Amino acid sequence: MERYKILKELGDGTCGSVYKAWDKQTGEIVAVKKLKRKFYFWQEHTRLRELKALRRLNHPNIVKLKEVVRENNELFFIFEYMEYNLYQIMRDRQMRFSEEEIRHFMSQVLQGLSHMHRNGYFHRDLKPENLLVTNDFLKIADFGLAREVSSVGPYTEYVSTRWYRAPEVLLQSSSYTPAVDMWAAGVILAELFTLSPIFPGKSEIDQLCKICHILGVPDLTVFPEGTNTSRLLSICCYEELSPANLSDIIPNASSEAIDLILRLCSWDPSRRPAADESLQHPFFHVGWIPYPLRDPLELKLSNMGAKPKLELKLQDFGPEPEDCFLGLTLAVKPSVSNLEVLHNVSQGYGEDILFPSGLKDHSERSVFWPLITPDRNRIQPPVESSLSLSFSSIQHPSLGVP
Repeated sequence: MERYKILKELGDGTCGSVYKAWDKQTGEIVAVKKLKRKFYFWQEHTRLRELKALRRLNHPNIVKLKEVVRENNELFFIFEYMEYNLYQIMRDRQMRFSEEEIRHFMSQVLQGLSHMHRNGYFHRDLKPENLLVTNDFLKIADFGLAREVSSVGPYTEYVSTRWYRAPEVLLQSSSYTPAVDMWAAGVILAELFTLSPIFPGKSEIDQLCKICHILGVPDLTVFPEGTNTSRLLSICCYEELSPANLSDIIPNASSEAIDLILRLCSWDPSRRPAADESLQHPFFHVGWIPYPLRDPLELKLSNMGAKPKLELKLQDFGPEPEDCFLGLTLAVKPSVSNLEVLHNVSQGYGEDILFPSGLKDHSERSVFWPLITPDRNRIQPPVESSLSLSFSSIQHPSLGVP
């Protein structure tokens, strides 16, 4: 350890203390974690779950272990240095994060979790303090409580900081799954919007009570066998609790964000989406609105045929279909050379629509149609184009909602 000069203490935890240090050989700044227990034999440390997990998990969103040093019966982990943790960033914020910033952080959390779970580990102590950040780049750290997915319970009763602890853990379940990490991810997502914990319980019972006040009363049959559900019965006014409107609690969150939080913070562990599935949620695939927008939502009635409920005018599309969508994918693709004219598409409105060759009508499964409007001479339009579309609300087959 003479190679490293300790600069300052960064934190002190149950398992060890973390220091900022300078590598005299390379001139690099590193983080040194000194474990509190003694290791009298070299073979002892090789059985540490934290070390086994760190050696196996090599991913851009998981903190990198550079070296392990044993000296005078003490064990040191040498990590890459990260400037802040997410808790510090939230604490020092003068204004709330934008949704784009939140998407950026959460996509990195979920990519790290996805890699971790695929490789057979779950973290069990996910919280803002264990999410390290440098230049908006995030890495998951502190694998002291990590376990193998294949391991068999009973598990340690204490895992994770109380505010981020999944209900099945609060109810003393003897076995649980990587879904405990997904619950914590949902709680962290909510906290990024509010800059304060959504379930700040003062005890385990109070923690359950605060969850019930927001999520409502759970179905006790959803919990794994061996779960101490009697803890829920001690909550005051248990029978009268009903779910709160999360949009009222987090008014600055979009409907997509609210939906993802509710899915991740499901009482039933089996209903929480996995990390890979969460990354496919609409929250992470919100399209940008083209600029400039003129009359984005101009409501008017048409005298021709059926009266539309909404007229949408969009101009200056990007060249790719995903560049512009609002419920219906709209795009002008001037580079398409092989086009087919389909007549009478507009049902008597006197306009034709050009579709790229080979494009089939998938309206029975989806309401997303790429559209290309020709001029009157059936000539492909120039790049600078616009589209005016009138439509009434319809029911999306897959979502079951208008």
